Amino acid sequence: MIRKITRSLTLAGCLFALPGQAALPDNVVLQREAMRALTLTLQLQGEGMYSRQRKELQGSLDLLHIPPAGSSDQSFATTRYTAAITRILAGLEAGQVPSSEDMDLLYSELMNMIETLHQPDADTPWLSVLMTEYLTLRYAFASYVGIPSAAEPGSHYYRTDISDLLQQLDRQLATLLPRSQDASLAARWSMLHHALSDIREGWTRTQSGNPFSPLVVTQNARVFSNQLSDLLDDR
Repeated sequence: MIRKITRSLTLAGCLFALPGQAALPDNVVLQREAMRALTLTLQLQGEGMYSRQRKELQGSLDLLHIPPAGSSDQSFATTRYTAAITRILAGLEAGQVPSSEDMDLLYSELMNMIETLHQPDADTPWLSVLMTEYLTLRYAFASYVGIPSAAEPGSHYYRTDISDLLQQLDRQLATLLPRSQDASLAARWSMLHHALSDIREGWTRTQSGNPFSPLVVTQNARVFSNQLSDLLDDR
């Protein structure tokens, strides 16, 4: 099963504009899929994965295998990151459970990749999507591993304190969600906000004492992120 996930496919054309997908900028798509790939790898490492999650991980990796159209630094960082994920998956296939240090290194490679891709001004219209994906990743990381040692403070969304970032996202969504006629967005965000407010080192140690399963959070967050992308694309 894992061998299928790690297989690199030759893709015809650009996948960033598949039918039914919001027309996100390429660098935003790469950031999103890179975070999704690590979130799904954490699930695979922590508790195995159902067929839907395996398919989702394969889809993220397929997109990441397309060379970025930007600088050589972007291509190098993307290649290093996908290679690091491939090593983790190959190890799992051989029955080798990655250590917390292995996952920390993978998180560090992700941060390096996003650092080369993030364009603060150009990404601003899509920042709520990126923040949702990052907070979801941190929830999964806290649930399965702990607090990543590479989580250094900074001014960009992927360096912002989790509590501060959640407040920023909440303020953005307070403006965005009323524009949608789909009531499920607000309902799903209410659930996700409760869950993401509980991010701690180990999901059994939470503010509420009633943490959500990482699988529940990540699946709802993925749907919410996709809905939010469509909403932003319609503005």
